[in-house]
Amino acid sequence: MKKLIGMFALFFIASLSVFAQKSIPVVDYKGHIMNGKNQIGSITSEGGFDQAGKSMTKVDGKGNIVDSNGKIIGAAPKNGTFVYYFEDNQEKFTIGKANHTGMCKVTNAKGETVMLLHNSYKQQGACAVHCLHENHCMPMDGMKAHKH
Repeated sequence: MKKLIGMFALFFIASLSVFAQKSIPVVDYKGHIMNGKNQIGSITSEGGFDQAGKSMTKVDGKGNIVDSNGKIIGAAPKNGTFVYYFEDNQEKFTIGKANHTGMCKVTNAKGETVMLLHNSYKQQGACAVHCLHENHCMPMDGMKAHKH
């Protein structure tokens, strides 16, 4: 009986940890930035947009990520990495190879997956991170809040 109760307790604790995990934000093949079932923005080849379609970010001709005020908030070289600036700090992100559905894992410097990004939007990855950050949807990874 004690073994049965112990096994039940382990199963219960394990199931709680599964339910406690937050879903990973996704940028789908249409460019929709999704946090769970909620669309919080979108990206196109032109940049990132909020829910109302207002421009939030764009990639300039030099590969910089620029916010709507013209401030450089990141850099997007074409090598599968990008940098996003949080106040005086910067965070480097890596975009993995696409799986069979075209989705790529985006990981931070700690190796944590922060979002799934459709292969079509690799160049705009930092735009999606900015949208997630502004909507407080970035997984907790010790980054400071971005000030405008």
